[in-house]
Amino acid sequence: MMKTFSVFDLPIHLSDDYLGWLCDRIYNHMGTHVITMNSEMAMMAQKNKALKEYIQKADLVVPDGSGVVIYLKQRGQSQKRVAGIELAESLVKTLGQRGENYPICFYGASPGVTDRAATKFRSTIPNINIINNHGFLTEPDLSAWYETIKQVQPKLILVGLGVPRQEEWIAKHRHLAPHAVWIGVGGSFDIWGGVKQRAPKFFCDNNLEWLYRLYQEPWRWKRMMVLPQFFLKSLLYRG
Repeated sequence: MMKTFSVFDLPIHLSDDYLGWLCDRIYNHMGTHVITMNSEMAMMAQKNKALKEYIQKADLVVPDGSGVVIYLKQRGQSQKRVAGIELAESLVKTLGQRGENYPICFYGASPGVTDRAATKFRSTIPNINIINNHGFLTEPDLSAWYETIKQVQPKLILVGLGVPRQEEWIAKHRHLAPHAVWIGVGGSFDIWGGVKQRAPKFFCDNNLEWLYRLYQEPWRWKRMMVLPQFFLKSLLYRG
């Protein structure tokens, strides 16, 4: 059992081995919804009741964001940040090396992006079993995609539709593969597929990945305003 703490009124699970815990869940056929929570998501959940409910009901909530880690440290909890893209990639590689009996599903992003992401992993892990599709499907393609997921029964399903859409989609479709680990991965497919570049190591190691993302996508500045809001709320919050 993992230790559970709280960020505002949202659960966060503390561990030094999320990968091992999730692999155990997969090998024991235990369906799992994973949410990688950062400051932006935590603040969004204060206004979005549905998102808050998805987080509160998730089987695992991982601290993916320097703000969340600082919040925990202020309250005496020592926890390293775990980047969602790194956790997801580690799972893909671990299951991929186990071959065809551990199928993986990529769903989301723009047309062609998950194709390139899947090709990246296939080039280094020959036996990896990936099914993939983009996030702009319409009927009847969507119905056919759901049927494919039901037939294949992936062990790991990564969904890149953005927050909160990906969390809502996972909550509504877990019945398609009830024993899978489901993770919302945001823009990870864009990075794996070569559409975007992840921040250099210096930015990642010094809690500045948000700054590099703002440099890449200046239109995000309004969304970034939640970061100081999160910091102020963390100072005042007494829950």
